[in-house]
Amino acid sequence: MKSELCKLACAALVGAASISTASAQEAKEPFTWGADLRLRWEFLDNATTLNDDLPGAERSFARYRGRLWGQVAPNESFEAYARLMWEGRYYANPDEFVVPGLGNILDTTYSGALMFDNLFVKLNSVGGAPLTLKLGRQDVFLGNGWLVADGTPLDGSRTFYFDAIRATYVAESIGTTFDLILLDQSNDTNRFPSTLNDKTEDQTEQDEQGVILYARNKSLMTDTDLDGFFIYKGDDPAQPLLRVNNGFDPFPSRTREGETYALGARIDSKLTPNWSLRAEAAFEWGDRFDQNLQALGFNGRGIYNFGDALSNRVHLGYEYLSGDDPGSNEVEAFDPLWGRWPQWSELYQPYTYALDSRTGEATNLQRINLGWGMKPHPTTEVTLDYHALFANENTLGDLGAPGFSSNGDFRGHLFTGWVKTKLDKHVAGHLVAEYFDPGDYYTDLRDQSAWYLRAEVFLTY
Repeated sequence: MKSELCKLACAALVGAASISTASAQEAKEPFTWGADLRLRWEFLDNATTLNDDLPGAERSFARYRGRLWGQVAPNESFEAYARLMWEGRYYANPDEFVVPGLGNILDTTYSGALMFDNLFVKLNSVGGAPLTLKLGRQDVFLGNGWLVADGTPLDGSRTFYFDAIRATYVAESIGTTFDLILLDQSNDTNRFPSTLNDKTEDQTEQDEQGVILYARNKSLMTDTDLDGFFIYKGDDPAQPLLRVNNGFDPFPSRTREGETYALGARIDSKLTPNWSLRAEAAFEWGDRFDQNLQALGFNGRGIYNFGDALSNRVHLGYEYLSGDDPGSNEVEAFDPLWGRWPQWSELYQPYTYALDSRTGEATNLQRINLGWGMKPHPTTEVTLDYHALFANENTLGDLGAPGFSSNGDFRGHLFTGWVKTKLDKHVAGHLVAEYFDPGDYYTDLRDQSAWYLRAEVFLTY
């Protein structure tokens, strides 16, 4: 399937290029382009260790990501899009990170891959029908991104792409959009379109194939999105087991073998001018390492908007992700599929969860969230959140893993705060701070609090 996807994307690109040449004089401004630059400074303390005495507990580094994109659209039927991306890092602290058998793996002035993180052709109104085809490397974000958002979780928000074919059919008569998406992900960047500077980097722990059927309805209920979906994900093991996240962040993140099927639904509704509700649930089955998989997940939030001049709002959320009982012959741990991105925490979800499972792979969780937000200025938004985090199973503690309790179920208290600003279409930025206080799910080996701080400036042309 990998080679077929690549060949289809290449053929479509060649076809679109020839059509754009023949039709260049028929369309107005057939070529557009743009660029952006993301500048970040990040500080972590204990996020990946929960112990000050362990190597790599404190980190401070800068990230510089630049992207350049161009689009050819000779007419309304054809589009070809490419986006070139590079990100480098500079580490102020630590100045070395020694892994037994590998030595110092930290490059303090790490230069990342120069690569196309988007490269696709889009065909509109195929055959005169309300059908769109999108072929090639593309971003895919479904619903609130709970299960489908990030195809490259190991590169730390540098990219999110999927190598995919996406067909979208709009049935206006019933207010419903249908998507069929075929995915084929490589575990690293060493395939077409491969990097331009001979950098091969890990993107996920295994090769992945997927099929997504997704329906979105807006007509059955007023001011309401009703979604239903079926997802298949196949995991093919890859080596080595130790993955390196864009120049640093080494962790023993296991490759995976198996097949996961998910059936679920989502609702996002504005109940009244002040109240809104969103909820999503999925049941999973399949196999993992030749063990039967049965898991359940739910994610919901109620929001009240005060409707005042400062846009004050409060929200209450709850998330349940089943955990694995080590005493059973099945796997009950919920698989977030392609939802391994910082949905509710920049500290705990991408970093601390690597101790439990894999980076960003939230599972074995009950999360109660209370939050508040407001806009003190039309350009600026402030949000504060509290999360009470629990575990459903003492999977690792029962197996004797150091640092994990065999009887405590409280993961801890998590506090997050954001200040986001967008001055105009060219300049935006944010500040984020998070604090985590561990609970009795962890033992004395991992009982020290963790901090995360980040400042970002985002420039767009």
